[in-house]
Amino acid sequence: MKTFLTFLFLINLLVSQAERKDTVMLDEVVKVENLSSNNFQSPFTEMKYQNGKRLSDALGEFSSVYIKNYGVGQLSSIAVRGTSASQTEVQWNGIKLNSPSLGQCDLSLFTLGMQQDLQLIRTGYKGTIGGTLQMNNELKIDSGISARISLRTGSFKTHEGIGSLQYSHNHISGATSFSYLSSENNFQFRNIFKEGHPLQKQTNAVVRQLSFLQQLGGKVDAHNEVNCYLWLTEADREVPPIMSKEMGSETQYDYSLRAMLNWKAKYSLLKLSFTSAYIQDKLRYKNQEVSLDETSMMQAVRNVFTTTYSFPFNLVLNAELNYDLELANIHSYGETKSRNTSGLKFYSDYYLANGLKIHLGFREDMVGKKSSVFAPEIAATYSNRTKNEKHYFSAATIISRNFRFPTLNDLYWIPGGNPNLKSERSWNGEFSFKYAHQKYFDISLNGFCLYVNDWIQWAPQGNLWMPENYKRVLSRGFEANIHTTNDEGKPNRFAIHLNISYTFTKTTNLDAANEFDQSANKQLIYVPLHRVVAGVQLQYRKFYMRSINSFVSRVFTSTDNAQFLKGYFLSDLEVGKDFRLGKYETGLSFRINNIAGTQYQNVAQHAMPGRNFEGTLRFKFN
Repeated sequence: MKTFLTFLFLINLLVSQAERKDTVMLDEVVKVENLSSNNFQSPFTEMKYQNGKRLSDALGEFSSVYIKNYGVGQLSSIAVRGTSASQTEVQWNGIKLNSPSLGQCDLSLFTLGMQQDLQLIRTGYKGTIGGTLQMNNELKIDSGISARISLRTGSFKTHEGIGSLQYSHNHISGATSFSYLSSENNFQFRNIFKEGHPLQKQTNAVVRQLSFLQQLGGKVDAHNEVNCYLWLTEADREVPPIMSKEMGSETQYDYSLRAMLNWKAKYSLLKLSFTSAYIQDKLRYKNQEVSLDETSMMQAVRNVFTTTYSFPFNLVLNAELNYDLELANIHSYGETKSRNTSGLKFYSDYYLANGLKIHLGFREDMVGKKSSVFAPEIAATYSNRTKNEKHYFSAATIISRNFRFPTLNDLYWIPGGNPNLKSERSWNGEFSFKYAHQKYFDISLNGFCLYVNDWIQWAPQGNLWMPENYKRVLSRGFEANIHTTNDEGKPNRFAIHLNISYTFTKTTNLDAANEFDQSANKQLIYVPLHRVVAGVQLQYRKFYMRSINSFVSRVFTSTDNAQFLKGYFLSDLEVGKDFRLGKYETGLSFRINNIAGTQYQNVAQHAMPGRNFEGTLRFKFN
């Protein structure tokens, strides 16, 4: 509480002294990028319509990536191109947030809008086997004062909101953001695991979350800039029982502290940056039925130094050094475990006059005394865009080698941990094509293929489950996206936006663990073959109506593909109006989710809500 009051005092002091200036603030936009991306603004990716929502819910709406979701406010993870959640890196201002113990992030603990920029890169590019989800905070120097609030209330006593205040005076800038979520989650569902398939209410599912983010930074002189960040997240949630179980008593408490210091310098053609961050994740799990009450603590100190030099002859060199110290105090390890990771990345980009760019690079890491494989990458991108051309065309191709070290759970969990595990290794290839006609039409196609060797998977060894490097996985497919509109930005003209995204992902296991294993050449579990998201928005005089529809094909829940969850189709409808009066902008909207009341499961035996409603109030001041 003292820290909170101190921050409020500093905010009021800066605001009272700030010069009031008329400024133009561009709305934040979520970007779903590929190698040749040149995305145009679409209302489906405007962050203001999603502010305050769980990051997992928002990603499932405006992108075709698959989100594995255990329920409202419960564990959610991302799967990019058939890879696992631990093979997709979640970053905050360039710092990895993946847990040292689990290797992944729970996206339900992140609130959309706490960061000004969000990018989902769906390619094994610059070091990841799967993809990269980047969240960035950027302070604007000498930009005056702006504030925004988004409040949402809906079915099942759900209340969520986010508020942010940005302020700047001379060369000092700051921002303070809060978000919260409260939900009873007592929705009705049809229980197909009970005789007669009765309707029943979800129990033991209350969720409470709170987040706070403070940013402060400024220019030291004409060349140097320093920024500091403090991000706190607290979540207290009940874990609902599976559908075949009558009652549950499990609870989970999560607390995260993330502190970061960043220095940037720019001297003519040279750019330097150093970021140091301390990350602490605390988890307390309680289950009264088995008298279990355990607290786990994960900590990491991560440091990244980058240097970029731009030569006058269109050559850009970039080098990155990183050093991480990870620690975990988990009861099942027997003692506190730690490890050091260091790495080097080097990239070069050469821009030719005819619109061709050549990219070369490599990455190599070391954990303790074990070094990774040498991971090179090569890419070529062609673009015909000039300032005067109405037609934009680009094509790109990339081949890269990537890797991932085992998590601390893989190495040290008792019983079962395997300290002799090797790192996962992959070869990734992609070809992408994009065509756009001004901002009225935009189509992109991306074909991908990745081969992963020494995939780590926990498998039974007698009566004991252990992780082994026995699996080889081949994933291939393509992604297509079409966006079209007649919007010319005129306020009184009728406008229509149409966006369709489709992903086909064929991901198969190439090896069997033993003679009784029937998983060879079968689709991996929880990887849908087809995923479609289609949205249409009609707009006139600040009124809008949008329909968002998604389809997920069936997913297998057993490695031999004998058991599966049926595919499902969801349709949402939202109507709203934006108001603007001088420096003030407000918005009202009403939304119906899952109009048809579809009964479905995203994860086996975990119920999802049927038809539900929500209303949103937005306010913005510049």
